[in-house]
Amino acid sequence: MTPGLLGMVVLFGSLLAALSTVTDRDAGVLRMVLVAPIRRSTVALGKALGATLLGTTQAAAVGVILLSIVRLWPSPGALLLTLAGLVLSSLALGALGLVLAASMRSIENFAGVMNFVVFPMLFLSGALYPVRRLAPALQALVYVNPFAYGVDLLKHALLGGWQSAGYGGELPLALDIAALVAFALGGLCAAAALLAREGGVTRAAFRGGS
Repeated sequence: MTPGLLGMVVLFGSLLAALSTVTDRDAGVLRMVLVAPIRRSTVALGKALGATLLGTTQAAAVGVILLSIVRLWPSPGALLLTLAGLVLSSLALGALGLVLAASMRSIENFAGVMNFVVFPMLFLSGALYPVRRLAPALQALVYVNPFAYGVDLLKHALLGGWQSAGYGGELPLALDIAALVAFALGGLCAAAALLAREGGVTRAAFRGGS
């Protein structure tokens, strides 16, 4: 359960960090940022990195306590891989949260959509039970779930010594890393496109007012 619990901290921390985008829109802060002479991809990257920092920091703090309680002492290499897994998972999930936040116009809509995103991602990730025990149709959904790759990467890092007993990662390590990078890049590109569309309306409004 240790990789799953750490993954859950990353999931909730990174996705909920995107709530700041919705509140920034309501407060007018996002409008001021979008009229600045910077690329929308830079704004998206900054927001995603903020979510990454929040998710990674929270998971690291919980990890120090959790690993001590369960008496799980990973090697230095495993700790580095764990940190890489937390960072990549936070970035991928933060980018996904930014895409959702850039599409929502109110906090109420964002909260409602999050309920329909977080729990399916959690149950189809391997955080609570092995993915191999899911039905074939549900296993297919696992491959389009970025959180599943993050949890599996943490299993490789923390439970690699128990791989023969069935407690380690279920997917190839290289696939986990490549998928998280792909989801992060795809989410950043989609978020930049959504912010660019909103930025165009904002700039037009400012020109009309002047």
